[in-house]
Amino acid sequence: MRIGEVKAGVRFIILEGQIYEPQTENISAIRLIFKESGYTPLFEPNDGSTVDPHRLKIGLFSLKRLRQRPWLNLLLLAVTLITTTIGGALWADVDIFHNPLLIWKGLPYSLALILILGSHELGHYLTCRHYGVPATLPFFIPFLPPFGTMGAVIRMGLTTNRRTLVRVGAAGPIVGFLIAVPVTIVGFMLSEVVPQGSLVGVFQFGSSLIFQLLAFLVKGPVPETSTILIHPIALAGWLGFLVTALNLLPLSQLDGGHIAYGLFGKKRIYLMIVVYALMVATAFFFKAWSWLIWALITVIFGFRHPPASDEITPLRASDILIAVAALIILVLTVMPIPLQIIPPPSSS
Repeated sequence: MRIGEVKAGVRFIILEGQIYEPQTENISAIRLIFKESGYTPLFEPNDGSTVDPHRLKIGLFSLKRLRQRPWLNLLLLAVTLITTTIGGALWADVDIFHNPLLIWKGLPYSLALILILGSHELGHYLTCRHYGVPATLPFFIPFLPPFGTMGAVIRMGLTTNRRTLVRVGAAGPIVGFLIAVPVTIVGFMLSEVVPQGSLVGVFQFGSSLIFQLLAFLVKGPVPETSTILIHPIALAGWLGFLVTALNLLPLSQLDGGHIAYGLFGKKRIYLMIVVYALMVATAFFFKAWSWLIWALITVIFGFRHPPASDEITPLRASDILIAVAALIILVLTVMPIPLQIIPPPSSS
């Protein structure tokens, strides 16, 4: 590496120069040197400089190791299994207060949903392990029935480069989507087609493109006077698709936010502005106020995204293809109106 100007900051020593080819191997070698010394190197493009195109920021600190707490992972999984089983029993129209022994009827929904959400997070976790990114095991988030959960998360450490960020961000939604498809097909096989007027005061679930396609493939054309009373397993697939779509929005530190940062870096802020505008427009046009709630939640998460350790290594064609695959899944799973309640008929 040819070293140009050396600057001193509060927490960094900044070297401006150029890292020669083979760039990836040289970056790995430099990273190893400072890691053994207890320092944290960050590699950035030096925008605006043609003489010194690269910047090495030597962090005068070492990153804290992620704390693994398997007991907490197992505890949250057990609680989520209980809350989703109760929710599944309610979706199966079981009165668990009068017939508590029938709570087992909620297991199909519970196990199907945990399978989808767990596969999603394991996709992230195993990809992190493959690329040497510190990560925790999945933490399930229990919630009140009838849905019983708010999903699952993992904690990640500093990613090695933006290529890894794209792959880690996309791995979860892709794996979760691939699991949700067969789960939904099984759910539709167990679902019934009923007269439209027979459903009063119940939830009407919005349809994504993939949900509509699977319903057509399994049930065929449904008359306008009828509707599908979906089985709890199909509901688990529907919820899996919804979680996938919400996570793929290129906002904050969602999965889509990781992909967007990997693709565009700090310029992703312009994409975020467009997406927020679309969310607000969708909320008012379709009166789907849940989009405003999700927008507010992502704003609370913050606009900043942690940088990758190496922001110099360029993306490859395979990374772009993975990002395109994630975009296709977003288009297939997004729902303008996720959920509505069918009102009871007015009495004359």
